Amino acid sequence: MKHWSESLAECQRSGQPHVLVTVISTGGSTPRAAGSKMLVLADSSIDTIGGGQLEYQALQQARALLQETEQQQVIRQVLLGADAGQCCGGYATLLFESYPARAAELWVFGAGHVAKALMQIVQQLPLPTRWIDNRPELFPAADSLAPHIECVVADTPEALLVDAPAGSRILILTHDHALDYRLAETALRLGYCASIGVIGSATKANRFRYRLTHSGMTEQQLEIMQCPVGLAEVAGKLPMEVAVSIAGQLIQQYQTDLQTGQRPNTRATGVPLSTLKQLMRKDKQTQDVTVLTPLAPNEAPSK
Repeated sequence: MKHWSESLAECQRSGQPHVLVTVISTGGSTPRAAGSKMLVLADSSIDTIGGGQLEYQALQQARALLQETEQQQVIRQVLLGADAGQCCGGYATLLFESYPARAAELWVFGAGHVAKALMQIVQQLPLPTRWIDNRPELFPAADSLAPHIECVVADTPEALLVDAPAGSRILILTHDHALDYRLAETALRLGYCASIGVIGSATKANRFRYRLTHSGMTEQQLEIMQCPVGLAEVAGKLPMEVAVSIAGQLIQQYQTDLQTGQRPNTRATGVPLSTLKQLMRKDKQTQDVTVLTPLAPNEAPSK
């Protein structure tokens, strides 16, 4: 069984939604001591803060936070007798640190030289990624990839696009121009992808746009497709040079999402010390739920 810290590191790398629950103080008889932690995911949890109603209520609160779009820090004080119906008789103060989903999914079609070079970079980025090809022998060993990259073998890769979440970013890097076209057309007709990038030359781009226009695509629909994909100012034709160009554009895209509020803000949030002290001084005979808002950029913590 994995330790909560290992799973937390994987969630932070991959962008998987999660909540870290910490027992920050206790009084009287409690199931576990201060410092105990539990990591809560959408459909599972790792480690424990003591079980029973205390843990059940903590799981419910954590999963409610996962439905929000912003990172939050929440402190809740629970009387184990009055609030949780446990016979311990003490109280526990819990800190919930919530990290909702923070990046659009990346779907990469093709496992050739450029895609392999790109994955060396994507492994270090907070982008949940599906890597798709119809040639299983081209994929590296699963244990050599970061946990947030999933390899998928499909005889008809374009058929998988209906399962892509709304807002996904699509990269088409296959060896087959006919397949590239089918993927681009399918993604465009679905109409809910954030961007579609196609590897190729200006000549290929012109041919694709001509065919897509004659198949009924409007200029507005075609706006989200870029061919050749990548940053124009990053030149070079070596696989790693092309991969760096594409990775630079991906970083640009998800950072723009964060700054414009289209995706949850992932910056760390601070808790004013005065708020924490005030909560810890509260009468232990009352239950309190406090949502701690982040400090403004220029606000200093109270002393």
